[in-house]
Order: sequence, then structure tokens, then C-alpha cells
Amino acid sequence: MLRRDLPLPLTISPEAAQVAHQAENATHRWPLTPRITARLRASGLRSRRDAVHRLARTTGVDITASQISVDVDGVAVTSLVLTPSTPRWTDDGGADTPSPDLASAQPWVFWIHGGGFCWGSALDGAAVRLAADLGVPVVSVEYPLAPEHPYPAGLDGCLAAYRAHVRAWGPRVVLGGQSAGANLALGVLQRLRSEAGDDGPEPLGLIAATPFGDLAGRGDSYSANEGRDPVVRWGGQQERFAKAYRADTPATDPFVSPVHARWDAPAPPTLLTSGTRDLFLSDAVQIAAALRAAGGEVELRIWEGMWHAFENDASSPEARECLRLRADFGRAVLGLAGPA
Repeated sequence: MLRRDLPLPLTISPEAAQVAHQAENATHRWPLTPRITARLRASGLRSRRDAVHRLARTTGVDITASQISVDVDGVAVTSLVLTPSTPRWTDDGGADTPSPDLASAQPWVFWIHGGGFCWGSALDGAAVRLAADLGVPVVSVEYPLAPEHPYPAGLDGCLAAYRAHVRAWGPRVVLGGQSAGANLALGVLQRLRSEAGDDGPEPLGLIAATPFGDLAGRGDSYSANEGRDPVVRWGGQQERFAKAYRADTPATDPFVSPVHARWDAPAPPTLLTSGTRDLFLSDAVQIAAALRAAGGEVELRIWEGMWHAFENDASSPEARECLRLRADFGRAVLGLAGPA
């Protein structure tokens, strides 16, 4: 739980303070067996489904099943397509696009949801908001989850789905994810480079929202923000999820923990977001530093007093600023004009 002996900072908005006081980050006491986890996951999805559909109706986003499904080691990896009912983008004639065909290609986003590698689904409020704010379709992937499907199943599923959708939708794409999804997005980019070829080009940009980047939990924020982040905690929660996902793979493997990734060439323009109370703040800082050292164009934005995935509740001005920044970044790298 949030340590009540550590008051929230006076520098955050009243709206954000209210969200923090209502949040819960209790330890996860259920055994992480496939049967129990699947049951808890299904129950959570039922309770979240109505809220996400309400958000989609409010923001004018249509949710449909993608016609593209890929098989990864016998597991069907499907996706949802989140489409603004009235697309609000136009090409920016002055945008610097890498090749002539991109100017006329469909702009879109490939999104990977969060949930500690064990929870969550493609029916994701963060993806709905991104579709609404950016005004372009978002493909949200339903990747295999642990503990039923430990590493590399989730990463394999995301990579296969990304490649299949790029073949169908075209290369004018932003790759993004939140929390564990940001980890997987960075893993997809690493795999695209290590398996070089024409089967799935790199995205034009990368969004890594509050990335869960070190599955050993070694960074300073894992201790400094334990009990201070009102949404997640390491002991008895994220630590257990990380172990269920990586199984026998060392936590130092760069495809499991992107804080250990080696970037031999500049990555696409990258936006990382976090907060000073985010349990995973150290991961965002380390990943940004490594990407910059390789010559990449990196923007790391850290909000005062904010916690893990604070932007998921758009009732605070801090969250709304983060969502606007994310949309502005997407428009810039996709070569789109601003909102009409």
C-alpha cells in the first residue's frame, strides 16, 4: 500500500493528489499459477471492458478486430484496431520523411499494452486515448502472457504481429507501449536490428511510457520509490511478475531487460515518459542515456511527483500534458499536421 507516513508533494495538482489517494498498490498474494492467473485475468477484463468501451464512445474511437492474426508456436496472436470515427490528420507538406512513398502511406501506431507481462489486454485505455488524441488508427496487440507463456513468447508474438501489420498497413508507423509494453517495444526494436532484413522495417518513432526496463529491479528508484509510488510496488508484486515472465532467462539479458541493450546505431526518435515517484524511473533514465550515447534523438520527460503510468487517469493536468506530448510526438515523427 501507499505509505501514508510519506505525504504527497505539495507541488502536484489537487486532481493528481486525489487520484493518488484513491490508488492501491497492494502485494499480490495469489499463487502465479497458469490456472489461477488466467481466472483472475478474465475477471479483471470483465470489470475493465465496460470502462474502455465507454472511453471509446466518449472519445469517438471505433474498436474492431484486426483481420490479421499470426501463429507463434501454436498460439494465435490477434490484435484490435482502434480507429478514430473521424480521422483528424493531414500530411504536413514540410515534414522530412525518409522516403517518397511514406508521404502517401497510411500513418498508424502499433501499441503494446502494459500489465507486468501477466495482465492487461489489447482492450487498453491508453491505446484508445492515443488513437483519439493522434487521430490515426492504433493497432493494439493481444500478445501471449505469463505465466502460461513465459519469455520469449510475448516478445515473439509482438514481433510477429508488428511484421504482419507492417506488411499490410505499410511502414509509416510509430511503435509504442506502456510499462511492460514499453519493455516489449524496445525488445521488438532490438530484434528488428538483430534479425536484419526486409521483413518488417524499423518504425519512424518509438514511445516508451514509464518503461519496466530492469527485471532485476536494480535501479535507485526501485528502493527510493518503493511505497511512494501509489500504483505499483516491487516486493510481492512486480518482482513476482518479472520472475514469472523471464522464467529461467537471466534478468541481464537485453531482450528481457532493455536497460542492458547495446545500441550500436541511433534508434528512431524516441519519447520516454516517467515521474519522480515512478517505481521504474531509473529504467527510463538509463534507457534514455544509452539511446543518446548511440546518437539517437531522445526526449525524456519526467513529471514532478507523478507515479507509474499516471497518464492513465486523464483527470489531472499532469496527465493531460503527458497525453498531449505523446500525440505531438506522434504527429511529428509521422509527418502529420497538427489537429484541425
